[in-house]
Amino acid sequence: WENVVVLKSMLRGFEMASGLKINFAKSQIGVVGVQASWIQEVAQFLNCRQMDIPFHYLGMPIGIKSSSRVVWEPMISKFEAKLSKWNQKNLSMGAKVTLIKSVLNALPIYLLSFFKIPQRIVDKLVSLQRNFMWGGNQHHKRISWVKWDVICLPKNEGGLGIKDLAKFNAALRGRWIWDLAANHNQFWARVLISKYGGWADLQSGRDKAWHSQWWKDLRRLYHQPDFNIIQQNMIWKVGCGDQIKFWQDSWLSEGCNLQQKYNQLFMISRQQNLSISNMGKFSHNLWSWDLKWRRRLFDHEYEMAVAFMEEISDISIQQQVQDKMLWKADSSGVYSTKSAYRLLMSSNSPFPSRRNFQILWQLKIPPRAAVFSWRLFRDRLPTRANLSRRNIPIQDIMCPLFGCQHEEAGHLFFHCKMTRGLWWESMCWIQAIGAFSADPANHFIQFCDGFGAGRNLSRRGGWWIALSITIWQHRNSLLFHGIPFEPQKVLDDALILAWSWLKCGEKGFNTSFNHWSTNLMMAFG
Repeated sequence: WENVVVLKSMLRGFEMASGLKINFAKSQIGVVGVQASWIQEVAQFLNCRQMDIPFHYLGMPIGIKSSSRVVWEPMISKFEAKLSKWNQKNLSMGAKVTLIKSVLNALPIYLLSFFKIPQRIVDKLVSLQRNFMWGGNQHHKRISWVKWDVICLPKNEGGLGIKDLAKFNAALRGRWIWDLAANHNQFWARVLISKYGGWADLQSGRDKAWHSQWWKDLRRLYHQPDFNIIQQNMIWKVGCGDQIKFWQDSWLSEGCNLQQKYNQLFMISRQQNLSISNMGKFSHNLWSWDLKWRRRLFDHEYEMAVAFMEEISDISIQQQVQDKMLWKADSSGVYSTKSAYRLLMSSNSPFPSRRNFQILWQLKIPPRAAVFSWRLFRDRLPTRANLSRRNIPIQDIMCPLFGCQHEEAGHLFFHCKMTRGLWWESMCWIQAIGAFSADPANHFIQFCDGFGAGRNLSRRGGWWIALSITIWQHRNSLLFHGIPFEPQKVLDDALILAWSWLKCGEKGFNTSFNHWSTNLMMAFG
Protein backbone atom coordinates (compact mmCIF):
# COMPACT_ATOMS: atom_id res chain seq x y z
CA TRP A 1 0.00 0.00 0.00
CA GLU A 2 2.93 2.30 0.66
CA ASN A 3 4.01 1.96 -2.96
CA VAL A 4 0.56 3.11 -4.10
CA VAL A 5 0.79 6.18 -1.85
CA VAL A 6 4.27 6.98 -3.21
CA LEU A 7 2.97 6.59 -6.77
CA LYS A 8 0.12 9.06 -6.18
CA SER A 9 2.53 11.47 -4.49
CA MET A 10 4.82 11.35 -7.52
CA LEU A 11 1.95 12.02 -9.89
CA ARG A 12 0.73 14.90 -7.70
CA GLY A 13 4.26 16.32 -7.58
CA PHE A 14 4.41 16.16 -11.38
CA GLU A 15 1.16 18.13 -11.61
CA MET A 16 2.42 20.85 -9.26
CA ALA A 17 5.81 21.13 -10.99
CA SER A 18 4.60 21.10 -14.58
CA GLY A 19 1.17 22.69 -14.34
CA LEU A 20 -0.27 19.78 -16.27
CA LYS A 21 -3.32 17.86 -15.11
CA ILE A 22 -3.42 14.04 -15.10
CA ASN A 23 -6.76 12.68 -16.23
CA PHE A 24 -7.32 9.81 -13.80
CA ALA A 25 -10.75 9.15 -15.33
CA LYS A 26 -9.04 7.92 -18.48
CA SER A 27 -6.36 6.01 -16.56
CA GLN A 28 -6.40 2.36 -15.53
CA ILE A 29 -4.43 0.33 -13.01
CA GLY A 30 -3.74 -3.39 -13.11
CA VAL A 31 -1.87 -5.53 -10.61
CA VAL A 32 -0.92 -9.18 -11.01
CA GLY A 33 -0.82 -11.71 -8.18
CA VAL A 34 -3.06 -9.95 -5.62
CA GLN A 35 -6.70 -10.24 -4.59
CA ALA A 36 -9.36 -8.47 -6.65
CA SER A 37 -10.67 -6.60 -3.59
CA TRP A 38 -7.25 -5.01 -2.99
CA ILE A 39 -7.02 -3.85 -6.63
CA GLN A 40 -10.49 -2.29 -6.28
CA GLU A 41 -9.39 -0.34 -3.19
CA VAL A 42 -6.28 0.91 -5.01
CA ALA A 43 -8.38 2.02 -8.00
CA GLN A 44 -10.71 3.98 -5.70
CA PHE A 45 -7.74 5.60 -3.94
CA LEU A 46 -6.24 6.71 -7.27
CA ASN A 47 -9.63 7.70 -8.70
CA CYS A 48 -9.06 5.57 -11.82
CA ARG A 49 -10.54 2.47 -13.40
CA GLN A 50 -9.50 -1.13 -12.85
CA MET A 51 -7.67 -2.74 -15.80
CA ASP A 52 -8.89 -6.02 -17.20
CA ILE A 53 -6.40 -8.62 -18.39
CA PRO A 54 -5.82 -9.14 -21.28
CA PHE A 55 -5.43 -5.48 -22.20
CA HIS A 56 -4.23 -3.56 -25.25
CA TYR A 57 -1.05 -1.53 -25.51
CA LEU A 58 -0.49 0.45 -28.74
CA GLY A 59 -3.21 -1.68 -30.30
CA MET A 60 -1.49 -4.97 -29.43
CA PRO A 61 -3.25 -7.37 -27.02
CA ILE A 62 -1.12 -8.13 -23.95
CA GLY A 63 -1.53 -11.08 -21.61
CA ILE A 64 -2.97 -13.66 -24.02
CA LYS A 65 -1.60 -16.36 -26.30
CA SER A 66 -0.69 -15.42 -29.84
CA SER A 67 -3.04 -18.10 -31.20
CA SER A 68 -6.01 -16.67 -29.31
CA ARG A 69 -9.01 -15.48 -31.30
CA VAL A 70 -8.91 -12.23 -29.29
CA VAL A 71 -5.68 -11.27 -31.07
CA TRP A 72 -6.70 -11.89 -34.67
CA GLU A 73 -10.47 -11.42 -34.90
CA PRO A 74 -10.18 -7.60 -34.66
CA MET A 75 -7.83 -7.78 -37.64
CA ILE A 76 -10.39 -9.74 -39.64
CA SER A 77 -12.98 -7.13 -38.70
CA LYS A 78 -10.67 -4.38 -39.98
CA PHE A 79 -10.30 -6.21 -43.29
CA GLU A 80 -14.06 -6.58 -43.66
CA ALA A 81 -14.64 -2.93 -42.70
CA LYS A 82 -12.20 -1.72 -45.35
CA LEU A 83 -13.67 -3.97 -48.02
CA SER A 84 -17.23 -2.86 -47.26
CA LYS A 85 -16.27 0.76 -48.03
CA TRP A 86 -14.79 -0.04 -51.44
CA ASN A 87 -17.22 -0.46 -54.32
CA GLN A 88 -15.95 -3.39 -56.35
CA LYS A 89 -18.03 -2.51 -59.39
CA ASN A 90 -16.26 0.83 -59.82
CA LEU A 91 -12.71 -0.55 -59.43
CA SER A 92 -10.58 -2.07 -62.16
CA MET A 93 -8.50 -5.18 -61.51
CA GLY A 94 -5.38 -3.00 -61.35
CA ALA A 95 -6.98 -0.75 -58.72
CA LYS A 96 -7.95 -3.77 -56.62
CA VAL A 97 -4.41 -5.13 -56.72
CA THR A 98 -3.06 -1.71 -55.68
CA LEU A 99 -5.47 -1.50 -52.73
CA ILE A 100 -4.65 -5.01 -51.56
CA LYS A 101 -0.90 -4.30 -51.66
CA SER A 102 -0.97 -0.80 -50.15
CA VAL A 103 -3.79 -1.12 -47.61
CA LEU A 104 -4.83 -4.68 -46.78
CA ASN A 105 -1.28 -6.04 -46.63
CA ALA A 106 -0.26 -3.14 -44.39
CA LEU A 107 -3.02 -3.57 -41.78
CA PRO A 108 -1.62 -6.64 -39.96
CA ILE A 109 2.09 -5.67 -40.02
CA TYR A 110 2.14 -4.66 -36.34
CA LEU A 111 0.80 -8.05 -35.21
CA LEU A 112 2.74 -10.03 -37.82
CA SER A 113 6.02 -8.56 -36.58
CA PHE A 114 5.50 -10.09 -33.12
CA PHE A 115 3.04 -13.00 -33.17
CA LYS A 116 2.94 -16.16 -35.26
CA ILE A 117 -0.19 -15.96 -37.39
CA PRO A 118 -2.31 -19.15 -37.21
CA GLN A 119 -2.98 -20.87 -40.52
CA ARG A 120 -6.75 -20.53 -40.13
CA ILE A 121 -6.34 -16.75 -39.91
CA VAL A 122 -4.12 -16.78 -43.00
CA ASP A 123 -6.81 -18.74 -44.87
CA LYS A 124 -9.51 -16.29 -43.77
CA LEU A 125 -7.54 -13.17 -44.74
CA VAL A 126 -6.51 -14.69 -48.07
CA SER A 127 -10.14 -15.61 -48.74
CA LEU A 128 -11.20 -11.99 -48.14
CA GLN A 129 -8.48 -10.67 -50.45
CA ARG A 130 -9.21 -13.26 -53.15
CA ASN A 131 -12.95 -12.53 -53.15
CA PHE A 132 -12.30 -8.80 -53.34
CA MET A 133 -9.85 -9.22 -56.22
CA TRP A 134 -12.11 -11.44 -58.37
CA GLY A 135 -15.39 -9.76 -57.40
CA GLY A 136 -16.91 -12.39 -55.12
CA ASN A 137 -18.54 -12.09 -51.69
CA GLN A 138 -20.14 -14.26 -49.03
CA HIS A 139 -23.23 -14.89 -51.15
CA HIS A 140 -21.82 -15.03 -54.68
CA LYS A 141 -18.69 -16.93 -55.68
CA ARG A 142 -16.63 -15.85 -58.65
CA ILE A 143 -13.98 -17.77 -60.54
CA SER A 144 -10.48 -17.33 -59.12
CA TRP A 145 -8.69 -17.36 -62.44
CA VAL A 146 -5.17 -17.61 -61.03
CA LYS A 147 -3.93 -19.56 -57.99
CA TRP A 148 -3.16 -17.38 -55.00
CA ASP A 149 0.33 -18.87 -54.71
CA VAL A 150 1.05 -17.60 -58.23
CA ILE A 151 -0.41 -14.16 -57.48
CA CYS A 152 1.96 -13.84 -54.50
CA LEU A 153 5.05 -14.46 -56.63
CA PRO A 154 7.33 -11.50 -57.43
CA LYS A 155 6.33 -9.62 -60.57
CA ASN A 156 9.34 -10.67 -62.62
CA GLU A 157 8.54 -14.31 -61.87
CA GLY A 158 4.98 -14.17 -63.13
CA GLY A 159 3.04 -12.96 -60.07
CA LEU A 160 1.53 -9.68 -58.93
CA GLY A 161 3.76 -9.14 -55.90
CA ILE A 162 0.96 -9.40 -53.32
CA LYS A 163 2.38 -10.45 -49.95
CA ASP A 164 2.21 -14.08 -48.90
CA LEU A 165 1.09 -13.51 -45.30
CA ALA A 166 2.68 -16.65 -43.84
CA LYS A 167 6.10 -15.98 -45.41
CA PHE A 168 5.88 -12.26 -44.65
CA ASN A 169 5.15 -13.17 -41.03
CA ALA A 170 8.26 -15.41 -40.98
CA ALA A 171 10.42 -12.64 -42.49
CA LEU A 172 9.20 -10.09 -39.92
CA ARG A 173 9.73 -12.44 -36.97
CA GLY A 174 13.14 -13.40 -38.34
CA ARG A 175 14.39 -10.00 -37.19
CA TRP A 176 14.03 -11.15 -33.57
CA ILE A 177 16.30 -14.12 -34.34
CA TRP A 178 18.79 -11.87 -36.09
CA ASP A 179 18.86 -9.31 -33.27
CA LEU A 180 19.38 -11.99 -30.63
CA ALA A 181 22.69 -12.83 -32.30
CA ALA A 182 23.72 -9.49 -33.83
CA ASN A 183 22.55 -7.15 -31.04
CA HIS A 184 22.76 -9.35 -27.95
CA ASN A 185 23.92 -6.43 -25.78
CA GLN A 186 20.60 -4.62 -26.02
CA PHE A 187 18.47 -4.64 -22.88
CA TRP A 188 15.59 -6.73 -24.29
CA ALA A 189 18.09 -9.27 -25.68
CA ARG A 190 19.82 -9.57 -22.30
CA VAL A 191 16.43 -10.22 -20.70
CA LEU A 192 15.71 -13.05 -23.15
CA ILE A 193 19.20 -14.46 -22.71
CA SER A 194 18.83 -14.50 -18.92
CA LYS A 195 15.34 -16.01 -19.07
CA TYR A 196 15.54 -18.49 -21.94
CA GLY A 197 19.19 -18.74 -22.95
CA GLY A 198 18.95 -16.52 -26.04
CA TRP A 199 20.66 -17.52 -29.28
CA ALA A 200 22.09 -20.77 -27.88
CA ASP A 201 18.67 -21.94 -26.68
CA LEU A 202 17.12 -21.14 -30.06
CA GLN A 203 19.58 -23.45 -31.76
CA SER A 204 19.74 -26.48 -29.49
CA GLY A 205 17.44 -25.99 -26.51
CA ARG A 206 14.11 -27.65 -25.82
CA ASP A 207 10.70 -26.29 -24.98
CA LYS A 208 9.93 -26.18 -21.28
CA ALA A 209 6.59 -25.81 -19.56
CA TRP A 210 7.39 -22.34 -18.22
CA HIS A 211 8.48 -20.99 -21.62
CA SER A 212 6.16 -18.40 -23.15
CA GLN A 213 4.21 -19.26 -26.28
CA TRP A 214 6.02 -16.45 -28.11
CA TRP A 215 9.44 -18.02 -27.41
CA LYS A 216 8.23 -21.49 -28.41
CA ASP A 217 6.90 -20.11 -31.70
CA LEU A 218 10.18 -18.32 -32.36
CA ARG A 219 12.15 -21.53 -31.75
CA ARG A 220 9.85 -23.47 -34.11
CA LEU A 221 10.36 -20.81 -36.76
CA TYR A 222 14.13 -21.17 -36.50
CA HIS A 223 13.92 -24.93 -37.01
CA GLN A 224 11.39 -24.89 -39.88
CA PRO A 225 12.79 -26.36 -43.13
CA ASP A 226 11.60 -23.28 -45.07
CA PHE A 227 13.66 -21.07 -42.74
CA ASN A 228 16.94 -22.79 -43.69
CA ILE A 229 17.54 -20.31 -46.47
CA ILE A 230 17.40 -17.50 -43.88
CA GLN A 231 19.87 -19.33 -41.64
CA GLN A 232 22.26 -19.83 -44.56
CA ASN A 233 22.43 -16.06 -45.06
CA MET A 234 23.23 -15.37 -41.39
CA ILE A 235 27.02 -15.70 -41.31
CA TRP A 236 29.25 -15.10 -38.32
CA LYS A 237 32.35 -12.97 -38.75
CA VAL A 238 34.84 -14.49 -36.34
CA GLY A 239 36.43 -12.28 -33.70
CA CYS A 240 37.43 -13.87 -30.40
CA GLY A 241 35.06 -16.79 -31.06
CA ASP A 242 33.27 -16.87 -27.70
CA GLN A 243 29.78 -16.37 -29.26
CA ILE A 244 30.17 -18.90 -32.09
CA LYS A 245 29.74 -22.64 -31.78
CA PHE A 246 32.53 -24.32 -33.70
CA TRP A 247 30.47 -27.10 -35.30
CA GLN A 248 26.86 -25.88 -35.35
CA ASP A 249 27.07 -22.18 -36.29
CA SER A 250 27.54 -20.89 -39.84
CA TRP A 251 30.84 -19.04 -40.03
CA LEU A 252 32.22 -20.39 -43.29
CA SER A 253 32.05 -18.29 -46.44
CA GLU A 254 29.78 -20.86 -48.16
CA GLY A 255 27.03 -20.33 -45.59
CA CYS A 256 27.03 -23.90 -44.23
CA ASN A 257 28.40 -25.10 -40.89
CA LEU A 258 31.15 -27.60 -40.20
CA GLN A 259 28.71 -30.18 -38.91
CA GLN A 260 26.97 -30.29 -42.29
CA LYS A 261 30.16 -30.19 -44.35
CA TYR A 262 32.23 -32.64 -42.26
CA ASN A 263 29.58 -34.69 -40.49
CA GLN A 264 31.81 -37.77 -40.24
CA LEU A 265 34.43 -35.80 -38.31
CA PHE A 266 31.74 -34.20 -36.16
CA MET A 267 30.49 -37.63 -35.07
CA ILE A 268 33.90 -38.58 -33.65
CA SER A 269 34.66 -35.18 -32.08
CA ARG A 270 34.78 -34.84 -28.29
CA GLN A 271 34.06 -31.10 -28.57
CA GLN A 272 30.71 -31.09 -30.34
CA ASN A 273 29.08 -28.29 -28.35
CA LEU A 274 32.07 -26.00 -27.68
CA SER A 275 32.54 -22.46 -28.97
CA ILE A 276 35.45 -21.55 -31.21
CA SER A 277 37.29 -19.91 -28.31
CA ASN A 278 37.32 -23.24 -26.46
CA MET A 279 38.68 -25.21 -29.42
CA GLY A 280 42.21 -23.93 -29.01
CA LYS A 281 44.34 -21.37 -27.20
CA PHE A 282 46.65 -18.40 -27.69
CA SER A 283 50.39 -18.81 -27.22
CA HIS A 284 52.58 -15.71 -27.68
CA ASN A 285 49.62 -13.99 -29.42
CA LEU A 286 49.34 -16.85 -31.92
CA TRP A 287 46.28 -19.05 -32.08
CA SER A 288 46.62 -22.84 -32.22
CA TRP A 289 43.81 -25.39 -32.52
CA ASP A 290 43.44 -28.16 -29.94
CA LEU A 291 41.11 -30.71 -31.52
CA LYS A 292 40.18 -33.83 -29.59
CA TRP A 293 38.73 -37.01 -31.12
CA ARG A 294 37.03 -40.07 -29.68
CA ARG A 295 39.30 -42.39 -31.70
CA ARG A 296 42.08 -42.29 -34.26
CA LEU A 297 41.21 -41.44 -37.82
CA PHE A 298 40.75 -44.25 -40.32
CA ASP A 299 42.75 -44.21 -43.53
CA HIS A 300 39.77 -43.14 -45.65
CA GLU A 301 39.19 -40.16 -43.31
CA TYR A 302 42.64 -38.60 -43.73
CA GLU A 303 41.80 -36.81 -46.97
CA MET A 304 38.71 -35.28 -45.39
CA ALA A 305 40.72 -34.30 -42.29
CA VAL A 306 43.33 -32.53 -44.44
CA ALA A 307 40.65 -30.51 -46.21
CA PHE A 308 39.08 -29.74 -42.84
CA MET A 309 42.34 -28.48 -41.34
CA GLU A 310 43.12 -26.36 -44.41
CA GLU A 311 39.74 -24.69 -44.13
CA ILE A 312 39.91 -23.82 -40.44
CA SER A 313 43.57 -22.77 -40.63
CA ASP A 314 42.52 -19.81 -42.81
CA ILE A 315 40.38 -18.43 -39.98
CA SER A 316 41.93 -15.60 -37.98
CA ILE A 317 41.03 -15.62 -34.27
CA GLN A 318 41.48 -12.17 -32.70
CA GLN A 319 41.62 -11.38 -29.01
CA GLN A 320 39.48 -8.53 -27.66
CA VAL A 321 37.39 -8.45 -30.86
CA GLN A 322 33.70 -9.32 -30.60
CA ASP A 323 32.09 -11.79 -32.97
CA LYS A 324 29.75 -10.15 -35.45
CA MET A 325 26.76 -11.48 -37.38
CA LEU A 326 26.55 -10.55 -41.09
CA TRP A 327 23.53 -10.76 -43.42
CA LYS A 328 24.63 -12.01 -46.85
CA ALA A 329 21.36 -11.20 -48.63
CA ASP A 330 21.88 -7.43 -48.39
CA SER A 331 24.90 -5.33 -49.33
CA SER A 332 24.67 -3.46 -46.00
CA GLY A 333 25.26 -6.71 -44.10
CA VAL A 334 22.25 -5.97 -41.87
CA TYR A 335 19.06 -8.03 -41.81
CA SER A 336 16.08 -6.51 -43.61
CA THR A 337 12.55 -7.87 -43.86
CA LYS A 338 12.47 -7.10 -47.59
CA SER A 339 15.53 -9.20 -48.40
CA ALA A 340 14.42 -12.03 -46.09
CA TYR A 341 10.96 -12.15 -47.69
CA ARG A 342 12.58 -12.20 -51.14
CA LEU A 343 14.64 -15.23 -50.10
CA LEU A 344 11.62 -17.08 -48.73
CA MET A 345 9.62 -16.46 -51.90
CA SER A 346 12.41 -17.43 -54.25
CA SER A 347 13.03 -20.69 -52.41
CA ASN A 348 9.64 -22.11 -53.46
CA SER A 349 9.09 -20.22 -56.69
CA PRO A 350 7.70 -22.65 -59.31
CA PHE A 351 8.31 -20.32 -62.25
CA PRO A 352 11.65 -19.05 -63.55
CA SER A 353 12.05 -15.37 -64.31
CA ARG A 354 10.61 -14.68 -67.74
CA ARG A 355 11.50 -11.92 -70.13
CA ASN A 356 7.90 -10.97 -70.97
CA PHE A 357 7.04 -10.23 -67.33
CA GLN A 358 10.22 -8.19 -66.92
CA ILE A 359 9.28 -6.05 -69.93
CA LEU A 360 5.64 -5.75 -68.87
CA TRP A 361 6.25 -4.23 -65.45
CA GLN A 362 8.76 -1.73 -66.82
CA LEU A 363 6.26 -0.21 -69.24
CA LYS A 364 4.70 3.13 -68.31
CA ILE A 365 1.08 2.06 -68.63
CA PRO A 366 -1.88 2.15 -66.21
CA PRO A 367 -2.05 -0.68 -63.64
CA ARG A 368 -5.32 -1.98 -65.09
CA ALA A 369 -3.63 -2.42 -68.47
CA ALA A 370 -0.65 -4.20 -66.91
CA VAL A 371 -2.89 -6.61 -64.97
CA PHE A 372 -4.96 -7.29 -68.11
CA SER A 373 -1.77 -8.22 -69.99
CA TRP A 374 -0.62 -10.36 -67.07
CA ARG A 375 -3.87 -12.34 -67.31
CA LEU A 376 -3.56 -12.58 -71.08
CA PHE A 377 0.00 -13.95 -70.81
CA ARG A 378 -1.35 -16.72 -68.58
CA ASP A 379 -4.44 -17.28 -70.74
CA ARG A 380 -6.72 -16.44 -67.81
CA LEU A 381 -9.25 -14.18 -69.55
CA PRO A 382 -12.93 -15.32 -69.59
CA THR A 383 -12.96 -16.45 -73.21
CA ARG A 384 -15.66 -18.93 -74.16
CA ALA A 385 -13.18 -21.82 -74.28
CA ASN A 386 -11.83 -20.95 -70.80
CA LEU A 387 -15.34 -20.69 -69.36
CA SER A 388 -16.24 -24.07 -70.87
CA ARG A 389 -13.15 -25.68 -69.31
CA ARG A 390 -14.35 -24.47 -65.90
CA ASN A 391 -17.77 -26.08 -66.35
CA ILE A 392 -19.60 -22.80 -66.98
CA PRO A 393 -22.62 -23.54 -69.24
CA ILE A 394 -21.90 -21.89 -72.61
CA GLN A 395 -24.32 -22.36 -75.51
CA ASP A 396 -21.76 -21.52 -78.18
CA ILE A 397 -17.97 -21.67 -77.72
CA MET A 398 -17.20 -20.48 -81.25
CA CYS A 399 -15.41 -17.17 -81.85
CA PRO A 400 -18.04 -14.37 -81.75
CA LEU A 401 -16.12 -12.28 -84.30
CA PHE A 402 -16.18 -14.70 -87.23
CA GLY A 403 -17.36 -18.04 -85.84
CA CYS A 404 -14.89 -20.33 -87.58
CA GLN A 405 -12.98 -21.69 -84.52
CA HIS A 406 -13.31 -22.04 -80.76
CA GLU A 407 -12.74 -18.78 -78.91
CA GLU A 408 -9.26 -19.39 -77.57
CA ALA A 409 -7.08 -16.41 -76.61
CA GLY A 410 -4.54 -17.16 -79.36
CA HIS A 411 -7.23 -17.31 -82.03
CA LEU A 412 -9.30 -14.34 -80.83
CA PHE A 413 -6.44 -11.87 -80.48
CA PHE A 414 -4.02 -12.93 -83.22
CA HIS A 415 -5.38 -15.38 -85.81
CA CYS A 416 -9.05 -14.55 -86.24
CA LYS A 417 -9.89 -13.15 -89.69
CA MET A 418 -11.20 -9.96 -88.04
CA THR A 419 -8.04 -9.28 -85.98
CA ARG A 420 -5.25 -10.79 -88.07
CA GLY A 421 -5.06 -7.78 -90.38
CA LEU A 422 -4.52 -5.45 -87.40
CA TRP A 423 -1.29 -7.28 -86.53
CA TRP A 424 -0.16 -7.40 -90.16
CA GLU A 425 -0.44 -3.63 -90.34
CA SER A 426 1.37 -3.30 -86.99
CA MET A 427 4.20 -5.46 -88.35
CA CYS A 428 4.63 -3.01 -91.21
CA TRP A 429 5.19 -0.18 -88.72
CA ILE A 430 7.96 -2.07 -86.91
CA GLN A 431 9.31 -3.52 -90.17
CA ALA A 432 8.92 -7.13 -88.99
CA ILE A 433 8.54 -10.16 -91.26
CA GLY A 434 7.72 -13.67 -90.09
CA ALA A 435 5.17 -15.92 -88.41
CA PHE A 436 4.01 -15.11 -84.90
CA SER A 437 3.17 -17.56 -82.12
CA ALA A 438 -0.42 -18.15 -81.04
CA ASP A 439 0.67 -18.12 -77.39
CA PRO A 440 0.07 -14.57 -76.01
CA ALA A 441 3.29 -14.48 -73.94
CA ASN A 442 5.47 -15.62 -76.84
CA HIS A 443 3.65 -13.33 -79.27
CA PHE A 444 4.40 -10.37 -76.99
CA ILE A 445 8.11 -11.24 -76.84
CA GLN A 446 8.34 -11.66 -80.61
CA PHE A 447 6.59 -8.38 -81.28
CA CYS A 448 8.50 -6.33 -78.69
CA ASP A 449 11.92 -7.90 -78.58
CA GLY A 450 12.22 -10.20 -81.56
CA PHE A 451 13.04 -7.84 -84.39
CA GLY A 452 15.69 -5.50 -83.02
CA ALA A 453 13.40 -3.31 -80.94
CA GLY A 454 16.27 -1.35 -79.40
CA ARG A 455 15.22 1.89 -77.82
CA ASN A 456 11.59 1.52 -78.98
CA LEU A 457 10.92 -1.64 -76.98
CA SER A 458 8.69 0.29 -74.54
CA ARG A 459 6.65 1.83 -77.39
CA ARG A 460 6.17 -1.52 -79.08
CA GLY A 461 5.12 -3.10 -75.80
CA GLY A 462 2.68 -0.27 -75.12
CA TRP A 463 1.15 -0.63 -78.60
CA TRP A 464 0.83 -4.43 -78.26
CA ILE A 465 -1.07 -4.00 -74.98
CA ALA A 466 -3.20 -1.10 -76.28
CA LEU A 467 -4.29 -3.11 -79.32
CA SER A 468 -5.00 -6.24 -77.24
CA ILE A 469 -7.11 -4.30 -74.73
CA THR A 470 -9.05 -2.58 -77.51
CA ILE A 471 -9.76 -5.90 -79.27
CA TRP A 472 -11.10 -7.29 -75.99
CA GLN A 473 -13.26 -4.20 -75.33
CA HIS A 474 -14.81 -4.32 -78.81
CA ARG A 475 -15.36 -8.06 -78.47
CA ASN A 476 -17.31 -7.40 -75.23
CA SER A 477 -19.28 -4.60 -76.90
CA LEU A 478 -20.34 -7.08 -79.59
CA LEU A 479 -21.36 -9.75 -77.08
CA PHE A 480 -23.15 -7.62 -74.49
CA HIS A 481 -24.38 -4.63 -76.49
CA GLY A 482 -24.63 -5.91 -80.04
CA ILE A 483 -22.22 -3.29 -81.45
CA PRO A 484 -20.60 -4.62 -84.65
CA PHE A 485 -16.87 -5.41 -84.54
CA GLU A 486 -15.17 -3.07 -87.04
CA PRO A 487 -11.39 -3.59 -87.42
CA GLN A 488 -10.77 -0.01 -88.56
CA LYS A 489 -12.60 1.34 -85.50
CA VAL A 490 -10.55 -0.98 -83.29
CA LEU A 491 -7.34 0.32 -84.86
CA ASP A 492 -8.34 3.97 -84.39
CA ASP A 493 -9.30 3.47 -80.74
CA ALA A 494 -6.08 1.57 -80.03
CA LEU A 495 -4.00 4.38 -81.56
CA ILE A 496 -5.72 6.97 -79.37
CA LEU A 497 -5.13 4.79 -76.28
CA ALA A 498 -1.43 4.21 -77.07
CA TRP A 499 -0.88 7.92 -77.82
CA SER A 500 -2.52 8.94 -74.50
CA TRP A 501 -0.16 6.60 -72.60
CA LEU A 502 2.86 8.11 -74.37
CA LYS A 503 1.58 11.60 -73.63
CA CYS A 504 1.33 10.86 -69.90
CA GLY A 505 4.28 8.52 -69.42
CA GLU A 506 7.07 9.50 -71.79
CA LYS A 507 9.06 12.54 -70.75
CA GLY A 508 9.35 15.21 -73.47
CA PHE A 509 6.65 13.66 -75.69
CA ASN A 510 4.75 16.64 -77.13
CA THR A 511 3.77 15.27 -80.54
CA SER A 512 0.16 15.88 -81.55
CA PHE A 513 -2.04 12.86 -82.26
CA ASN A 514 -2.51 13.75 -85.93
CA HIS A 515 1.21 14.06 -86.56
CA TRP A 516 2.03 10.93 -84.54
CA SER A 517 -0.66 8.74 -86.15
CA THR A 518 0.43 9.69 -89.68
CA ASN A 519 4.10 8.77 -89.04
CA LEU A 520 3.73 5.43 -87.31
CA MET A 521 6.68 3.78 -89.05
CA MET A 522 8.93 6.49 -87.65
CA ALA A 523 7.28 6.24 -84.22
CA PHE A 524 7.79 2.47 -83.88
CA GLY A 525 10.70 1.73 -86.22
